[in-house]
Amino acid sequence: MDRVANTLSEDGWRLALHVYEPSGEKTRRHPVVLCHGLAANHMAFDTHADTSLARHLASRGYLALAVDLRGHGHSERPTPRGERRFGWSFDDYLLYDVPAAVAYAKRVSGAPGVHWIGHSMGGLLAYAHLARGGSRDFRSVTAIGSSLDYSGAKSGFHTLLPLRALLDRIPFVPLGLLGRVMGSLVGRVETPFQRFNVWPSNVDPAHWREISHRGFHAVSPPVMAQLASAMQRGGLRSRDGSTAYVDGLAGATAPVLAIAGDRDAQCPPDAAERTLAALGSTRRELRVFGRSHGHGEHYGHFDLVMGRRAKTEVFPAIDAWVDAADAT
Repeated sequence: MDRVANTLSEDGWRLALHVYEPSGEKTRRHPVVLCHGLAANHMAFDTHADTSLARHLASRGYLALAVDLRGHGHSERPTPRGERRFGWSFDDYLLYDVPAAVAYAKRVSGAPGVHWIGHSMGGLLAYAHLARGGSRDFRSVTAIGSSLDYSGAKSGFHTLLPLRALLDRIPFVPLGLLGRVMGSLVGRVETPFQRFNVWPSNVDPAHWREISHRGFHAVSPPVMAQLASAMQRGGLRSRDGSTAYVDGLAGATAPVLAIAGDRDAQCPPDAAERTLAALGSTRRELRVFGRSHGHGEHYGHFDLVMGRRAKTEVFPAIDAWVDAADAT
């Protein structure tokens, strides 16, 4: 990483973007914005130099910017006595943080659009932005372990739905604390938290321990409550329930690559495929990674971006997709 830049969302939140300047023999035309998933931060794309998608893209000539959404990483966070409080929803990320990150990337690069690479919820944000008519912002989209509709899919999130009633009673969901506690057990005992997030044999224990300790944050309850609608028929809806984002995908025109892991406990391949099929984009493709698809190991959720084999198996597919869209 070369530096951390800051920008303001339209509603006044300070957002951090981790900037990786392009190197190599060729400078690419459009920047890449990398967006993490639920409870995570930019470390999903830069846990270690050996498995860093952000550094990899920069070495290939792209200006790469890994954003921390509000409340995450180096962006502004709620404080017990400060003016910021938990209470934002997925729609706040969508309506304010995504446009701010895209606008910053356009401004500093001079390019008319960006390549968006989103992991998990970061991919959901790309889909929802497309559904709202945002195709012009995206030169390409790569959605990794992402779907707007998990209904009918064997996602582990379904088992958490009974806890939804608790969200109105707690100030925040302590996933950061959970990550730190579970991280202390990495390498000693395999936990449900670990299996929910990675295929254990496909990650370096030290790297997963690092992201468990520093890569997770508390989550705003309205975010969890809104994302719960993705488990129901019709998929993710706006906070007020009036809009099913899947319905707007028919008007999308940006090229979209969906990447899925064969053992992803959060977003199985059939869920990723369902959202991809709803797109109006003429260029769309699903790539599934795992042993039955010719790869050296099974893939879970996080190991698609920071696993042992991601750099040699997953990254080349992303490179080919982004390069093709950048050149046209």
